[in-house]
Amino acid sequence: MKIEIPADDFGQIRVFATDITLSPEVIEKTPRGLEHLFDADLNPDYIDIVRVSDLDGMALSTYIATGYDMAADLVDKAAVDAITGYAILVLSRATGGIETTLTLAEGVTHVTTYSPIARIVPQETLTSAASEGTLPPPPAKAPKSDARMSGMVATYALLAMFALVALMIWVGG
Repeated sequence: MKIEIPADDFGQIRVFATDITLSPEVIEKTPRGLEHLFDADLNPDYIDIVRVSDLDGMALSTYIATGYDMAADLVDKAAVDAITGYAILVLSRATGGIETTLTLAEGVTHVTTYSPIARIVPQETLTSAASEGTLPPPPAKAPKSDARMSGMVATYALLAMFALVALMIWVGG
């Protein structure tokens, strides 16, 4: 079976299952081991190989929801919890943004693909008369009050007098 992953793939987690005994090369996610599983060049940092029996009673769906910080209702519980041997989780980033074709090894099956990111559906255009019209222009800047102007003149006068007194002390000293 072949699975096409587009270059713009983002946020997807592909879940594969196998009941065959995996070699140490595959479990350690070496390039040769991953090549054997998928016949593709994948980044092992974005692949998770889980032996279901190692979860000590935790459901695989719970592991995925918790480990990948997903809402529990986004995980396909029935399909994922039916895996008995190994689960292989391939994140979109494993392809490095390159269009990739995964050719599954004998005994490896694709279980499900899902996204931890909720898709946002655009809302309908508002049809109410209240949604039409124009906004009034922003209010004009209020003119400066007489009190503010007087305060500014007094401040400048005090600064000028301070400078004059300082000059006189410096010349006289």
